[in-house]
Amino acid sequence: MNKFDVIKKYIDEFDYYGLLASCAPNDEFDSYSHKFADVISENCTVEEIARIIAETMDKAFAEEINPEKFMETARLNRTELYGEG
Repeated sequence: MNKFDVIKKYIDEFDYYGLLASCAPNDEFDSYSHKFADVISENCTVEEIARIIAETMDKAFAEEINPEKFMETARLNRTELYGEG
């Protein structure tokens, strides 16, 4: 599985606002997943990945989101992409 596919899997699984469960298109979060794939690297900690996700969702949904909300998604991505970190 490539980097985008791994990230997409966990971003879609998180399903912010339940959009995918509410019949949004399967590619609803793909633009975000592509951005995350571009900026997340092996040097990123779980906390940094969570912050990257939160900042992007902040802008997309015009609200302030605590990165803590994305810690599990960040951990899953970090672990599958690069091993424990």
